[in-house]
Amino acid sequence: MSDTERKDSARLEAFSDGVYAVVITLLALELKPELSEAAHDSHTLLWQLASRWPTYVAFVTSFCTVLIMWIDHHGMLKFVRRVDTRVLFANGFLMLLTTLVPFTTAVLSAHLMEPSGAVAGALYAGLFVLINAAYNLLWHLLQRQAQLDDLARPVEVERRLTRHYRLGLPVYLAATIVALWSLPLCLAMCASMWVLWSTNMRPVHDGADSRA
Repeated sequence: MSDTERKDSARLEAFSDGVYAVVITLLALELKPELSEAAHDSHTLLWQLASRWPTYVAFVTSFCTVLIMWIDHHGMLKFVRRVDTRVLFANGFLMLLTTLVPFTTAVLSAHLMEPSGAVAGALYAGLFVLINAAYNLLWHLLQRQAQLDDLARPVEVERRLTRHYRLGLPVYLAATIVALWSLPLCLAMCASMWVLWSTNMRPVHDGADSRA
């Protein structure tokens, strides 16, 4: 990779890191107290804070998901050969969808204990269907660059990442449908992807840099 290509890759990663940082900040802003004026004593304050547990559940779920997305994205960019127009647009599409996570998280926290929670859960999981599709698109473009360049690369690692990214589509799609009947199961299915993707990039991050 030439110096110019490395600079382009660094700019792409810096822009993406900024988006992830903003998204996590927006998630934290949803933790605003919103306490009533009646909270004058400790017991009332504690009760009102505890009653907002749906907001905390939604925040932790989304924070962990976005954190793992950022780790995966960082590892994926190790496979960049050239930051061409297709890669820029694919990455921009992924960032667009990522910025919607605070919105679906706010909807989920507001409706988690309501009859409308099923729709909120379907919206939440449905966004991750699109995000996973965007990850698969970006990953496909990066793999194609490596194949065209015909350079030595960790093929086994690439195959593993491809399997894991493709698995996300049916799991999140199933979670979107399941949300209409069982919101807790929907969230559990979404959270199960943490286990997979938290180890997804270990061979990439623990090994040598994959860029030529």
